[in-house]
Amino acid sequence: MKLFTKIMIAVLFIALLLPFTILKDDDGDTLVSFSDLSFPDLSMPNFSMPDLPKFSDNAIQAASDEDLDGKDVFYKWYDADGNVQFTTEAPPEGFEFTLKGFDPNANVIQSVKLPSEENETEESNPGGKKGDNPEDIGNPYSADTIKKLFEDTRNIEKLLKQRLQDQESVVNQ
Repeated sequence: MKLFTKIMIAVLFIALLLPFTILKDDDGDTLVSFSDLSFPDLSMPNFSMPDLPKFSDNAIQAASDEDLDGKDVFYKWYDADGNVQFTTEAPPEGFEFTLKGFDPNANVIQSVKLPSEENETEESNPGGKKGDNPEDIGNPYSADTIKKLFEDTRNIEKLLKQRLQDQESVVNQ
């Protein structure tokens, strides 16, 4: 098996060299030359960022504290090599930058408000026994919502099965 592998590697090597050496066209030139070969362009495409307002150190001082109050402040600037930098501290002097304040609580999902036990009365629970009514335990989902969720799931399953059957019928034609 090792001998076979070595022979196959040698044959492949010779086959790769044939168009460059022995094989010739009608004019007597080799079929392929090394000058015909070129490497593909592997550079990254030039994506540009949208134009953001540029600030200088004076503009930062002029910005009102109300605009950035309670927000996380980030600086975006380009270093001497043209690389984008994001920092929480101002860049060195002489670099243009953009300033952005992000509210740390902006993307927080609000929690479900549960009724407090102080507000519960005997009138809100006619059975008198705590836990009989699902609303007593603070479940944010109703029985109707859960039924609709299961119904939607079954409909999606039917749709996916139908798509699979359609794909199989097209493939088997």
